[in-house]
Amino acid sequence: MKQFCVVIACYGLSVLTCVAQHNLSGRVTHGESGEAVIGAAIYLPDLRLGATTLTDGTYRLTNLPAGTFTVQVSYISHKTLVRTVTVAEATTQDFVMENAAQMLEEVIVSGASTKTIIRDSPVPIAAMSQLRLMQQSSTNLIDAVAKMPGMSQVTTGAGLSKPIIRGLGFNRVITMHDGIRQEDNQWGEEHSIQLDEYSVDRYEIIRGAGSLIYGSDGLGGVVTALSPRPVEEGKVRGRVLTNYQSNHNLLGLSVQAAGNQNGFVWLATASTKSTNNYRNQADGRVFSSNYADLFDISGYIGLNKRWGYSRLYFLRTEQRFNIINGTRDARTGRFTTQTLLPDGSANDRPVTDDELTSRVFLPYNSQHLINGKLSLNNLLQFKNGGSLTLNLSYARNNRDEFADVARPFQAQLGLLLHTNYYDVRYNLPVRRNWEITMGSNGMLQSLDNQGYQALYPNYSLFDNGVFGFAKKVIGPLKISGGLRYDIRLLGINKLYIDGDGAFQVRPQGPGSERFAGVDKTYRNVSASLGAVYSLTDKLNVRANLSRGFRAPTVPELSSNGVHAGTFRYEIGKVDAVPEVAYQGDVGLTYESRDWYIDASLFQNSIEQYIYSERVLNRAGTDSLYQGSIPVFRYAQGDARLQGMEGTVTYNPAAARWFSLTQTYSAVFGRNLSATTDDAQFLPFMPAPRWVTQLRLSRDRWGNRFRNLYATLDVEITQQQDRFLAASNTETATPGYTLVHLGAGGDITNNAKRTVFSVYVSATNLFDVIYQAHQSRLKYLDANNATGRVGVFNMGRNISLKVVVPF
Repeated sequence: MKQFCVVIACYGLSVLTCVAQHNLSGRVTHGESGEAVIGAAIYLPDLRLGATTLTDGTYRLTNLPAGTFTVQVSYISHKTLVRTVTVAEATTQDFVMENAAQMLEEVIVSGASTKTIIRDSPVPIAAMSQLRLMQQSSTNLIDAVAKMPGMSQVTTGAGLSKPIIRGLGFNRVITMHDGIRQEDNQWGEEHSIQLDEYSVDRYEIIRGAGSLIYGSDGLGGVVTALSPRPVEEGKVRGRVLTNYQSNHNLLGLSVQAAGNQNGFVWLATASTKSTNNYRNQADGRVFSSNYADLFDISGYIGLNKRWGYSRLYFLRTEQRFNIINGTRDARTGRFTTQTLLPDGSANDRPVTDDELTSRVFLPYNSQHLINGKLSLNNLLQFKNGGSLTLNLSYARNNRDEFADVARPFQAQLGLLLHTNYYDVRYNLPVRRNWEITMGSNGMLQSLDNQGYQALYPNYSLFDNGVFGFAKKVIGPLKISGGLRYDIRLLGINKLYIDGDGAFQVRPQGPGSERFAGVDKTYRNVSASLGAVYSLTDKLNVRANLSRGFRAPTVPELSSNGVHAGTFRYEIGKVDAVPEVAYQGDVGLTYESRDWYIDASLFQNSIEQYIYSERVLNRAGTDSLYQGSIPVFRYAQGDARLQGMEGTVTYNPAAARWFSLTQTYSAVFGRNLSATTDDAQFLPFMPAPRWVTQLRLSRDRWGNRFRNLYATLDVEITQQQDRFLAASNTETATPGYTLVHLGAGGDITNNAKRTVFSVYVSATNLFDVIYQAHQSRLKYLDANNATGRVGVFNMGRNISLKVVVPF
């Protein structure tokens, strides 16, 4: 792979034209006062280069090729500017920014095939900047974006979250990190995304039709996490971030530094985080809910030159999670834990107060995760205006799950996942308003079981897809679409059973074979066609049609054992066939001086939708393995998901310091193949949700305070009474209302430079007792002392972040 990359890079360099150095410089000012904007971000998405304005509002970008480029200028409490600038030799371009409490427009680079302005995309795209991440409280990477319209999360306590887009998650959502697919056994309900949230500079979310560019599987959409862009030439910058959260006593620390000298760029981030057990009014401290990022490091080194860039990214994360099993003492309702008796048997006992406040990880009921990744990202700019991107990566993911008190330091499930990924694209020169991208991507993946039991066999997978994507501008009409062909080769090894009834990946003697192994080949076509039409300069309407598919995963095909993390026995469906989805999306965007409105309606029809359901015995009650572990099996049927998202923001021109935003999102999923009423709804469907935010902001106050803000959020989640009731798989969930507060800003010195920034937020301000419908903790044991079933979500939590730049 690396030799191939060198050959391509050398060839690209040989055809580039050596030209004189070109620069872009200028000044950014406030429109209402003419004063300099300090700290505005100037970004060229075509080249992945950026700069920040100095105290006099000036900026400078060097080592640029000649050509016409899109320039994005963004600053807190101001409307983001998007301009086209032609660079030739020493080019000057000034910008004047207008106050706006909401940044309503942003260029998306990695969330689409080429640079795309959100309002010009036929597929709904949302972005969240690092500043927005700082201004809100989150307990993990996915929790940070779960309140965006169309987004939700499946949770196992405060630390473990899975992204859900429009009701679809797990292997139906693709997670990208700096241009590389993030593969970390995402099929599991209690599996987190193994990235450092403190290292993420921004998120980009594609809602629906996301599989065309990044491969099959993205029936729900794509979540992209991006590292910070390189700093400007001749600068070394960094920051120290500290985070404390009151509910579970979270302690977080992250140090980041970056530099750029003559085009040699580098970035390094090191982070750590740990928590206690979280608490709420219903359960008190929730035993075994603590987690930690022991030590995470990530970053890159590379070159930024006139010909493009080349960067070597690196990442290593190490995480520990206790797993909440929710067992209770029958008399007191107190949480219990297992103890090994002298005769070798296990016994439940109530936990002590010291154990409830401990940060210790249980060697018999926890997860230990190590994720490492190296990737080489390259962009070559050609003389004719075209460009080539080539991304290569290798990732090694270790997942150890501990679940036996008699073997406390041996992993019951030990999954070692190797993933090689590549992505190559050629962007043709823009001609007559045509933007065309052709490319191919795929991965080679293998899994080796290293625990003393196996949930499913070892396997090897080869995935490859080729695609073409085009955009055309015809006056007020913008058309985009593409076609993709995928092939997946999957080889699943044999599975055996040992003398204790546990599954193994190696022979256990005559007659021990339980799964004969299988080779599968899946082929299919994905397609997308959409358009955006500008009815006026303020109003855009859009529509998109797409076809996608997802091949069954190895767990869905071959699971046959106890899954330690979920405490259930899972049975695969070896004859499962691929899901095929047909999705339609219509929407509009309206933007005036006072109002911003965005709304989308969608329908996603999925043939052969794969889901899990409980297995009942002859008496009509739950089938239990070894007397206590419920049995689930995978099944298929046709499904339909319908829903909408909407955002309305009022930000009057006469009072830019004030804004009021209302969002709404809902998705309704049905199993069209259901034969009984209690099976008609799909599992893990989020309840409809309203979020109202009042935001007050002020970019300057005296000589010491900048970028001040205060927010009040009211989050109303409706009752979820559309649930999969068959086989007692799910139950109804009452609605609830949560109130959140936030405030903060920058403190500056006499030279107008930021000394430090403070961000304070309070979530669930009134300490409401509630259970989210997508919380797996709903279905744990009943508390006989209170009559409540399951474990409840986190109570009031106050977060304090202090960021010191250097």
